Order: sequence, then C-alpha cells, then structure tokens
Amino acid sequence: MSRVLHRYLARELLQYWLLVTLVLWLVLVAARFSLYLGQAAAGELPAEAVVSLLALKSVGFFVFLMPLGLFLGLLALLGRLNRDYETLVLGASGMGPWQWYRAIALPVLAVTLLVALLSAYLVPHTAQQGYQLRAAAQRAVDAAALVPGRFHALRDGRWLVYAQNAGPQPRTLENVFVYASHAQHPRILVAQQAVIADDEARGGRYLVLKDGYQYQGTPGRADYRMLRYREYAVRLQATSQSAGDHPLDARPTSALRRDARPAAQAEWHMRMARPLSVPVLALIAVPLARTRPGSSRYRPLWLGVLVFTLYFNLLGLGQLWLEQGRIPLWTGLWWAHGLMLAMLLAGMRLASRRGRRRVTA
Repeated sequence: MSRVLHRYLARELLQYWLLVTLVLWLVLVAARFSLYLGQAAAGELPAEAVVSLLALKSVGFFVFLMPLGLFLGLLALLGRLNRDYETLVLGASGMGPWQWYRAIALPVLAVTLLVALLSAYLVPHTAQQGYQLRAAAQRAVDAAALVPGRFHALRDGRWLVYAQNAGPQPRTLENVFVYASHAQHPRILVAQQAVIADDEARGGRYLVLKDGYQYQGTPGRADYRMLRYREYAVRLQATSQSAGDHPLDARPTSALRRDARPAAQAEWHMRMARPLSVPVLALIAVPLARTRPGSSRYRPLWLGVLVFTLYFNLLGLGQLWLEQGRIPLWTGLWWAHGLMLAMLLAGMRLASRRGRRRVTA
C-alpha cells in the first residue's frame, strides 16, 4: 500500500480523534462547571476558585477520553469508508486487516504515549494541586463564614458562635460568644478576641479564643462553675487532606509502585492499564467496523460504545478486586486486556468461518 494512503488514513483518524475527544471533553467540563457553580452558590467554594479547580480537574478527563475518542474516531472513519464503498475498493486492491493495522499504527502509538505520560505524571500532579487548592479554598470559606454580627452553627448545630466585631488582623474576631450544647453540662464561653488558626500537626482548623471565661452548668446549682482561661481552642473541622496524605490518585507513580498496600497497587495497575487500552481498542475497532459495504456508518459506533463500556467496567471491577484482595496482586489488570483480545480472536475466527461457508455455498 502506498505511503499516500497511509498518510491519508492517519490524517483522517487524527482529525476524527480530535473532534470526538474535544466534544466529549466539553460535555464533561460543562457538567463539572455546573457542579462547581452550585457549590459556590451554596457557599462551599469561593467563586474565585471555580475556574482554577475546573482547569485542574479537566486535565484528568483526557486520560479517560483519549482512548475512547480514538476508538470512536476509528469506528467513525471506518464506518464512513464502508458507507462510501471505499473499503470494498481497498479490499479488492489487496488491503487486508494487517494492512489496516499498519496504516493506523503511528497515530495509535502517539496516543498511547500521550496517555501514558498523562496517566503516570501529569494527571497525578494536577490532582495533587487540585486537592491543595480545594483545601485552601475551604479554609478561606470557613474564615469568611464567621461574619461578625451573625450567629453561626458549628458541629452540626451543637455549637453556636457569635462575634460582635472583626479584629484588626485578618481572620480575627472581637467580643466572641460561644454556646456549646451538651446533654448534661452545657457551656458558655466568652472571649475578648479570637483567631482562626490551622494546626497541621493535629490536622484541623480551630477557633482560638483568648482572654475569656467559661461558664458551665446551671446558674444557682452547686455544680455551676466559672473558669478563666488565656486560650481555648474550638475545633471547627478536620482538614480535608494534609500536605503528604493526598488520596491515591494524587500520589506520584513511583511512590505507588513502592507502596505494598492493595489499594496503592490497584491504583498503579490502573495507571498502567490506561495506555495499554489504546492499542487494545484499536485492535478491536478494525474487525468491529467490518460490515456490509454501503450500510449505515453509525452501526459500528453503537457496537463500539457497548464494547468500550464492557472493557472499562472490567478494568474498574479488576481495580476493585485488587483493593479488596479478591485476586492476587501479581495478576494486576492484565486479565482484562487478555479477555478482550480473546473475544477479538474468537470474533475474527467466527467471521472467517462464516466467510468460508459463503464461498463454498
């Protein structure tokens, strides 16, 4: 087959891949953007952090969308060629399945390397930055939530906080009143000043009351007590993640490889499986798109969606089994790739037998 045809098929495949990936990416970005807008409207995120979080999160979409985009793009290309009877002409010219694989080898290799780079390095880095940005945004929301002149319920309504004035420094309050509801001994705390502080060692965010009094019990009873304190820390909430304790999807790939925990190994195997899915899907796409010349170009796409759903559900199930210890760690997710390739070989053998029967008939 001439190099001109090689370049033509590779160029068309890349165009279809970019178009499908971009459309699907825009759909996911729009859905995530609406989610972040809802959180910002509810006061869970500051408005200025929405765009940054969206940009970091959108990078991770490509790891999932690039294999899907290439698979659907290849099916769309082959479907168009089949509808226009171009596959019939190419087949009559001696172009078989292996020639098709040679024609798409370069784009598939390029996408595989790109997905491997994203999955192993870029996506974990952006995920870590996203967690840090979200934690910082959450701290800003918590600090801004204690507005002077308003009552604020903390700890599921068990603590009631009121500050008369804002302090001269950021994140400080003056003339603070706190009511702590307890079944036996409710407490009231008053302080001249309070500051919102983060304790990285204990992993939490605190409202530190300074130079105040604590009143505990019921006035008029013998167990009523009044205590004076220099500092009294009220825990607002635990921090989402510490700097070195991000979820597994934000940890470097090299650290996951050294981590012997099943969950870490499952995440590592999934990162390795994502780039391998690209050539596996490409191998499946060529025989999957072989239909009667002149038939609808959309039929292979519907079949491709079903195959892709089955494939990635198998990968997700395998990752879950690795985390739960149901399968040995050395098996990884190789069995999912092998199962899809076995189904491919079985389908090709069945199609070959049917073709021989038609010829003999």
